[in-house]
Amino acid sequence: MKYRDLIQFEPIESVIQLREADTKHKATQLVQTYVISDRMADQLTTLVFEQLQLDRPVDNKGVLVVGNYGTGKSHLMAAVSALAEHADLVDQVRHPAVREAARSIGGRFKVLRTEIGGVEKSLRDIVLDEFEVFLEGLGIAYSFPAASQVANNKQSLIEALGLFHQRFPDQGLLFVLDELLDYLRTREERALILDLGFLRELGEIVELTPFRFMAGVQETLFDNPRFGFVADQLRRVRDRFEQVRIAREDIAYVVSERLLRKSDEQKARITEHLQGFTSLYPPLAERMGEFAGLFPIHPAYIDTFERVTIAEKREVLKTFSQSIRTVLDQDLPTDQPGLISYDHY
Repeated sequence: MKYRDLIQFEPIESVIQLREADTKHKATQLVQTYVISDRMADQLTTLVFEQLQLDRPVDNKGVLVVGNYGTGKSHLMAAVSALAEHADLVDQVRHPAVREAARSIGGRFKVLRTEIGGVEKSLRDIVLDEFEVFLEGLGIAYSFPAASQVANNKQSLIEALGLFHQRFPDQGLLFVLDELLDYLRTREERALILDLGFLRELGEIVELTPFRFMAGVQETLFDNPRFGFVADQLRRVRDRFEQVRIAREDIAYVVSERLLRKSDEQKARITEHLQGFTSLYPPLAERMGEFAGLFPIHPAYIDTFERVTIAEKREVLKTFSQSIRTVLDQDLPTDQPGLISYDHY
C-alpha cells in the first residue's frame, strides 16, 4: 500500500497574492477553496464581518490579519474582500455559519486591494495615491493635498469619502493592504512615527464614514520588540484596530481538510495502521483522531515549524505540500508509523 492510496492529495505550492482577487473568476476560486476551521469561523462571524458591516451603528475599527508567511493570510483577505465585492459569491463559502454571516457584507463594497513592496514612499503617500487612482476609476475626481499642506489627514479623507457616498450611497469602500509589517520594519524612526500616525487616522475614520480598512501583517505589530521605541504611538493605533490571528489549529485544519483530505475508509485504514504502534508511542493513542487526520504529517511538525526563525519567509503549507509529494509513491512502512516530522525540514 502506497501513501497516495491513503490520502486525497491537493497540492498547495504557490503563494496567493491579494491582487488575484481583482478578477471575478479568480475571486470565485479563492472563495471556493478557502478552508475555514470552527475557530476561524468564529473570528470571521463575530469580529471581521462585525467590523466591516455598514447597517448598524457600532464603534467600527480597522482589522489586522496576523499570520506567518504561507499560513493563508492573503487567502483570507482575498476571500473576505471578494465576498464584500460580489454578493453572488456568498453561496460559495464552505462553512455554513460563515456563509450565513457573510450576507451582511456580500456585495456591499467597492474594493481597493494593494500590496506594499520595497519602497521608500511614506505610508500616507502609498495609500492616498492608490486611493486617488481608484476614485478616478469610479468617475470621482479628487486630489489629496500634500502632507506639508494639512494639519491632519482625516479631513481630506472624509471629503473624498463624502464624494464617494454621493455617488454610491448604498455602498462602502473597503481598502485591503497586504505586507504592511515588512514595510514598517524598513522605516527609520521619524518616518515610522508618521506612518503609525497615519495608520491610526485610517482606523479612526472607519468609525465616521463608510470606509473600511483591512491589512495583513506577518506577526502581531503591537508586541514586536523592533518597535519598542514607538510604544506610545502603537498603543494609540491598537485602540483603533481589531486583530484576527491565524493560529496553529487553523493551519492544521487546512492541512487535514484540503491538503490531505481523506475519505472515511482511508481514515479507517490509517487508524488501523497507526494502532500497531500505540504501545510504543503513548501520545499516538491519546490523539489518534488528530494523527489520522493529519497523516502523514506529524502534528508536532506544525508546532515546531511555527517556531523556526532562521528561515525567512518560510511557507508552512507549501513546505508540507512539497514534503508529501516526495513520499506519494513510496510504500507505507510496516515497521514504523511512517510519519513526516520536523526533522524532515
